[in-house]
Amino acid sequence: MQFNVSTLLQEPVGSTRLAEVEDEPVAVPAAGYASTVSGRARLMRTQRGVLVHADLTTHPALECARCLTSFQGEIRLLIDEEFVPLRDPVTGEAIEADPDEFRIDGRNHLDLSEAVRQYEQAALPIQPVCREDCAGLCPVCGQNLNERRCDCEQPEPEGAWAGLAALAERLRTEEHDGSPEA
Repeated sequence: MQFNVSTLLQEPVGSTRLAEVEDEPVAVPAAGYASTVSGRARLMRTQRGVLVHADLTTHPALECARCLTSFQGEIRLLIDEEFVPLRDPVTGEAIEADPDEFRIDGRNHLDLSEAVRQYEQAALPIQPVCREDCAGLCPVCGQNLNERRCDCEQPEPEGAWAGLAALAERLRTEEHDGSPEA
């Protein structure tokens, strides 16, 4: 997702551009990353370069941590980053920047793809779940319990888990009896 900011870099500090994007492709081939984003971006001229405020939505392919089914997630990205040009647009002198700063290329194209990739990676859930009530897999036979129940005997909990299983069973029994809750 590139923006030509040649004109914006020639304007006074504080000048802005707004951009609406719908299913815009983003790619970082070196990282093997490709996706699409939708949303809006506001580009504002700063003393050093261009400040990007973007509210974007991406749909990464995820794998459910419970049932191992692949699904499309939805992640909202709120990006606030300053992009620095390689050369000062007025003097033509090289502009020094930290290696971690985002850069505007020599043709004055601001590519938001790497920022989108980094923000998406940071926003990915540690244990994504395809849906809140996902039943997961049977620990004995591996059957996806969302598709159908299996006839496996569930193993009895051992050690510290046995005490927790007994407590859970007692709470379930009290729930059905109408007894006061714990």
